Amino acid sequence: ENVEVVREAWGAWLRRDLNTLVASYFDSEVVYDLTNFREWPDRLNRGRESLRRFLDEWLEVWEDFEAGEDDILAAPHGRVVILAWQRGTGRQSGLPMDMEWALIATVRDGTITRLDAYDDRAKALEAAGLRE
Repeated sequence: ENVEVVREAWGAWLRRDLNTLVASYFDSEVVYDLTNFREWPDRLNRGRESLRRFLDEWLEVWEDFEAGEDDILAAPHGRVVILAWQRGTGRQSGLPMDMEWALIATVRDGTITRLDAYDDRAKALEAAGLRE
């Protein structure tokens, strides 16, 4: 069930349906932790409004942004790991971005309560109690 919740939420993200994503899949006190990304060492978003603002800002930066996943894995303690990728071109800079990353989603009672983003998939798998 947790994998299905995360798969549906990820699908909303891929469709850019942020209203459904935030309102239907995230707990009101959701935490989105980006401290395991080199670019955002102190970035922590708390609550739906903060997360929505971050996602809107993220999408605004990119021209022709696309994202997907290589796998979605069940992990211990109600967590689900998405082995993701994303690419695009900076709207103002014109610089390309193409990266693999991972997201650990913690699901409680059918909603996502926490998201931990990692720029290193192996570290994410280890943190989730899985090995690549």
